[in-house]
Amino acid sequence: MHAETCSFQHVATFAYTASAFLPNASANCLLKFYLPYCFVCLRNYNYPHYPVFCRRLVNYRSYQPVITISRKGWLLVKTIRFQYHLLYLLRIVRFPRPWREHHEDPARMSTKMQLYLGYKYYFKAMVEDEVRSGIKAALLNSELKLDTPADFHISNTYTLHAGGDLIPYTAITPDTCKHLWNHVGDFFFGADLVVANLESPADFSKPYSAAPEVMLNDMYFNIDAPTWNIFNGNGQHKGYDLVSIANNHSLDQGEEGLQNTIAFLNKQGVARTGAAESAIGIHTVPVLERKGIKTGFIAATFSLNKMQVPPHQPWLCNHILLNEENPDISRLIDQADIARANGADCVVAMLHMGCAYQAFPGSIVRNNIHRICDATNADIIIAGHPHHAQPIELYHSTVTGKQHVIIYSLGDFIAYDIYKWGHLTLLLHLEISKGMRDGKQETRVTRIGLKPAYMHAKIQQQQVTDLQLLDYQQVKQSPNTYLKGKQSQQEFAELTDFFERFVLPPHQQHLLI
Repeated sequence: MHAETCSFQHVATFAYTASAFLPNASANCLLKFYLPYCFVCLRNYNYPHYPVFCRRLVNYRSYQPVITISRKGWLLVKTIRFQYHLLYLLRIVRFPRPWREHHEDPARMSTKMQLYLGYKYYFKAMVEDEVRSGIKAALLNSELKLDTPADFHISNTYTLHAGGDLIPYTAITPDTCKHLWNHVGDFFFGADLVVANLESPADFSKPYSAAPEVMLNDMYFNIDAPTWNIFNGNGQHKGYDLVSIANNHSLDQGEEGLQNTIAFLNKQGVARTGAAESAIGIHTVPVLERKGIKTGFIAATFSLNKMQVPPHQPWLCNHILLNEENPDISRLIDQADIARANGADCVVAMLHMGCAYQAFPGSIVRNNIHRICDATNADIIIAGHPHHAQPIELYHSTVTGKQHVIIYSLGDFIAYDIYKWGHLTLLLHLEISKGMRDGKQETRVTRIGLKPAYMHAKIQQQQVTDLQLLDYQQVKQSPNTYLKGKQSQQEFAELTDFFERFVLPPHQQHLLI
């Protein structure tokens, strides 16, 4: 989750500062209409009109990336968008394509970088790839076929399911989430091994802290026991076998908060990766066995927001500048080697990295993930952080001679952000098999499946009253059964367009399950 998402305060401050450097006429225009516009919004408030379920392609030039819940949220977002519109007209901020060098680390972001992040979130959907990168064509034109040899004789197979980011929001409560898992819970938690990214400390000695509807300040998360119960299947399912706790919110409650999170997970019997209790822990990699196949899990994060790993505790969390060129990945290499030495037949790297609110991964991120595959020989990369789904890739490494499965982002999982693309998440299904080929034992990914799920919200009196993860394909087949209001129908139509144009085009939909 972005603690650093460009806020109303950032934009307002920048707008007034910018006015000092503009010609008098432009400055007067910038300042003269700001407060009157807010007054007009208050006097003429009404909810936007949403047409019935549509099948036309979305016009992303006029598309609004966010949709609010309350009157206050609507006004705040409307005001922020108005300011961006002014800055856009004055040519102060214009970003037609992704910014290659934008690393998205709030500890070192400039004002322009903050504005760029908010531009993608509030103002203009970033649907193109970087200039001359070829990433869009490479990812969307691929057939996504596994190269399983005909002479690979399978002896045993287990299933691995992965979800995206588990993030506390004020809309995520025991009352709103009673039916959260009704439609996809049996499928998701029914795998032999279930994993996700826990993007919050779980320190019950400190107050609960969640993201509000509209974020105006840096966010420092902390879940309580009821929220963990929601994340973990509402007590109706077996829950997670492993979570990654290496992400930009790992140190939101400081060193003590992270240590208490580890202690809580240990008590729950949930394995974790990406952080350690002590210096010895940096050399300990979880290796989980299912049906005679051992899988090692390593993890790292590109950022800790505005926090830092204490110099005297470098082992506390795997913090690597994964969104920048030529990061030091030696720790990942060492931990992958440790996993193999401890008997792992397969290695999964759960990497918190990437650029949020843009349809495609950046070239630096893609190059770094390829390099990690080459150097660690990780079979599967499950990346995350963009807060919405991105395309997947099968990378053929000339270094390892293998095909590596790369998931750039599964999206927000259990969360409810006002950013609309985040309401469509991917549930990853992998079948990992051990067998013989040419007299040698091998372990391979023998099937990839994706089950998209739509986070449907019922909103009454400016509040979320019910959240359910709906099976995307079932909703698409019978929209009138699941979508009762015009707002839900419009949002689902937009998400369908987004999914089929930018995530999994029709020729790749053989992966759907």
